[in-house]
Amino acid sequence: MSVRVGWDLGGAHVKAALCRDGVIEKVWQLPCPLWRGLEWIDRAVATVAGSLPACDHGITMTGEMADIFPHREAGVRALLARFATQVRGDVYVFADTGFIPLSGLDDSIDHRQIASQNWQLPARWLSRHLDDALYLDIGSTTTDIAVISDRRLVIRGRDDHRRLRSGELLYFGVVRTPLMALAREVPFQGHCIPLMAEHFATTADVYRILGHLSPDKDQAETADGGDRSVEASMRRLARMVGLDLEDAPTSVWRHLARSFHEILMQRLTLACLRHGQGVESLVGAGVGRFLVPELARRLDLSWRDFGDFVTEVPGVRFTAADCAPAAALALMLDRYLRDDKMNSSQSGR
Repeated sequence: MSVRVGWDLGGAHVKAALCRDGVIEKVWQLPCPLWRGLEWIDRAVATVAGSLPACDHGITMTGEMADIFPHREAGVRALLARFATQVRGDVYVFADTGFIPLSGLDDSIDHRQIASQNWQLPARWLSRHLDDALYLDIGSTTTDIAVISDRRLVIRGRDDHRRLRSGELLYFGVVRTPLMALAREVPFQGHCIPLMAEHFATTADVYRILGHLSPDKDQAETADGGDRSVEASMRRLARMVGLDLEDAPTSVWRHLARSFHEILMQRLTLACLRHGQGVESLVGAGVGRFLVPELARRLDLSWRDFGDFVTEVPGVRFTAADCAPAAALALMLDRYLRDDKMNSSQSGR
């Protein structure tokens, strides 16, 4: 029996997926506001690791960019060091070139091969199963886009800067994105109203109001520290256009939420048009993948869920598609270690 756990150490969430004999048995997503201190990563990892046997662990990350670190290299090394003290078993780091045992990691390894490479894992997993597709992981904070062509992952940018420039990394998601970052103005009651440049509301408020964001996926703090009710979300939304909740009926705030949704959808649609020429299908992942069916209709494409390409135990709270990098990491580590064991066995004959 083989047990592997894939870990995605983010700056807002820690995600993990347990793979037993090639089947994803459990997936976790825990809040981890890393900018507040390293104790948050310790707490999140310990919560999951405490229920695990000694096993093989794979790590990928985006948390190294948190502003508690002076630079990304310091972040990579700090996260690896903290993680190693929390788990039992062998640890492997995913780098751009493949898996590296943590015990063999030294200063000769460029930290840029490790930093923010989590997007590669599910795209590489899909390239084993699909000839051509456009992969979208719409998360709480960002959207990753990857092109699969002739069963190969087509990469234009390998780090955050180049991926932003190429449009393969879009810095908006369905939970944490401040609405002031989504647009400069918004249609409202027959006018285009400039948005207040204040952190009054986020995309989570929009999707709570529209009924698309399930409570278990809605883990980030609200902009004002208040509750996550629809009424509180409308109150925050009203502030973006200089009003209070009481200044208009509920229908007006729902209409405003639909306007923000449309702005986000247009940006996603244009991104897909930029990268998806020649593809016939979309594959959706992330807690915001509820947007993918509408995207597919706009683009006249078919679509599938990332979970269709993963064997997993049904009925878990979080699924492989919710935390695709962690799930893909667990599966790819399992295959890597099985192949390594087989090669070692054959070479010893």
